[in-house]
Amino acid sequence: MKQPAEIPSNEFFIDFITQYGHAFDNYDLQTILNTYHTPCFIFKDGTLFANLTEETKLLYFQDLLESYRKQEYASAEIPHFDIKVMGQDSALVTVEWICKRSDGTIAFEFWDAYHLIRIDGNWKILGDTVYE
Repeated sequence: MKQPAEIPSNEFFIDFITQYGHAFDNYDLQTILNTYHTPCFIFKDGTLFANLTEETKLLYFQDLLESYRKQEYASAEIPHFDIKVMGQDSALVTVEWICKRSDGTIAFEFWDAYHLIRIDGNWKILGDTVYE
């Protein structure tokens, strides 16, 4: 009989999302891609982006990082976290992102809810709903 996995603490999910945010700070496309499961979805501005393949996921995040460059994004702060653990392999994590330029001015800010799953022993983002 398989031993049940331990349910992670809130600190685990805070660290997970914080590290994910640092990947954007560093424009680290590979880490961003590795954070998401394939397939995954993003719901933003009334549009569902269904990234069913590695290629569609790559194109989505390349475009997103390019839009961040155009807005002169440098780093983000996360003043609020809301974590709802749903058993040992799933969680909903909602965060407020305040994204700043290198001069400290706000480039953009939004709320985002992530559906995280543990699959094959690894935590990944399965879905992402952006509230702007």
